[in-house]
Amino acid sequence: MSLPVKRALIRFLLCAAFGMVLEMLASAVHGACRHNWTLFGHSSFWMIIDYGLLGILVGPIATPLRRWRLPLPGRAFVYMLLIYLVEYVSGRIFTACGLKIWSYYDRYNLHHQITLTLAPAWYLLGLFAETLYRKTDAVAVTLLRGFTAAELEQAPRQT
Repeated sequence: MSLPVKRALIRFLLCAAFGMVLEMLASAVHGACRHNWTLFGHSSFWMIIDYGLLGILVGPIATPLRRWRLPLPGRAFVYMLLIYLVEYVSGRIFTACGLKIWSYYDRYNLHHQITLTLAPAWYLLGLFAETLYRKTDAVAVTLLRGFTAAELEQAPRQT
């Protein structure tokens, strides 16, 4: 397996894990807002695909957006649309496979796969998408170069 593929796979896995934890936290907080103090968070293992794609897609999209000097709020909007696209397509595929991972029934939904009520959350995630991409890529490079903990502790810190 080539280094670029390994690097993308590590970013995929890191973003997948981050997304799963974030979704479980969000669902636990949502439950607490409804007076369910068990703080039980939930997700589906299939969501690894959606969250992991963030680790692969943001970089190639961010580069031209920054080259065109699109400010961060505009780039966040583009990432929000990307999140909606991934959610919609994967939702349709899951449904076609007989999996009902999610289904939105509010009046702002499209085919029960996406809903405008999540736009603020997806926009917020879009604001942090590039930073998350850069951090996961840095971890991927660090892992692939085989640095030890001692070497990383000796490395000069950037401020």
